[in-house]
Amino acid sequence: MAVPLRPVAVRSRLALAPVVSSYQEFRPAPAVARAAACTWQGAAGWPRRMRLLPDGCLDVVWDGQRIRVVRPAARQVRRAVGETAVVVGIRIRPGWAGAVLGAPVRELPDVADLADVWGTATVMRLEARLAAAGTTAAARVALVGLTVSQLARSGDPDPRVLAAVSVLGQPSATVSDAAHRVSLSLRQLRRCFDDHVGLPPKTLQTILRFSRFRAWLTAPGQARATLASAAAECGYYDHAHLCRDCARLAGVTPTLANTTALDAWTDITPLARNEFICWVEDAKQEKTRERRIRRTQEELEEGTRPISHRADALNE
Repeated sequence: MAVPLRPVAVRSRLALAPVVSSYQEFRPAPAVARAAACTWQGAAGWPRRMRLLPDGCLDVVWDGQRIRVVRPAARQVRRAVGETAVVVGIRIRPGWAGAVLGAPVRELPDVADLADVWGTATVMRLEARLAAAGTTAAARVALVGLTVSQLARSGDPDPRVLAAVSVLGQPSATVSDAAHRVSLSLRQLRRCFDDHVGLPPKTLQTILRFSRFRAWLTAPGQARATLASAAAECGYYDHAHLCRDCARLAGVTPTLANTTALDAWTDITPLARNEFICWVEDAKQEKTRERRIRRTQEELEEGTRPISHRADALNE
């Protein structure tokens, strides 16, 4: 699936309490830790198309009504979220998706009902169990139990795929290195990844490298480090390579990948800030003004560098 650019975002409302959008990950239970990276829960806060960043994992998601399977994304995606939606899920590590599903990942659409994979009767029983869970914590435990029982039936995935994924997670490794390590041709490795990962090996390597960069951003002691040193440590050829990956996988520059809304606002020039202020104040109706303020804040919170929206005013 994918993860939000920021775990917490706040939307201010005039004369009303602010609305919070939150996302939180939890360490998986030991029984499923080899196959699951984490369990998680998220509350959208307000309806919008949320920006999500790829992580190379497949997610089994419960939205309160249906269990869905979301295959790994190859780049940033925008998914519609509702105002009151509270969603829980379990994130399956690269290489384990085929074993958990009991079916090749290549046959799945981007988002699929689990009933289409396991059958309606089986999934209806699982959904009834999740609906009776009562709390998000209980729902996460139920998803872990679902994963454990499925792994007990299907067994471990192809060890060659897991070994190749491990190689691709190393900063200096290449796809050829991974294929050589598991004694497969590049074409054979690609077919195995289509079934067990849902992404080509090169795409997964790019995503894992970007995940290392995101982890580097939040690591202690990196405040004074340069992006050039980050590029070298995370396995990029140079700073330009890092910038290209950030633009494709996150839609932002490396600098904005770990900034707050205030940081993004102060990072632009005074002239650009003045242009935005004028665009907001030019609105003749209070509702239009509030909408423009909201749009500015949401873009800043998502890491989008502000630009003038005067041309967009005709479309409001």
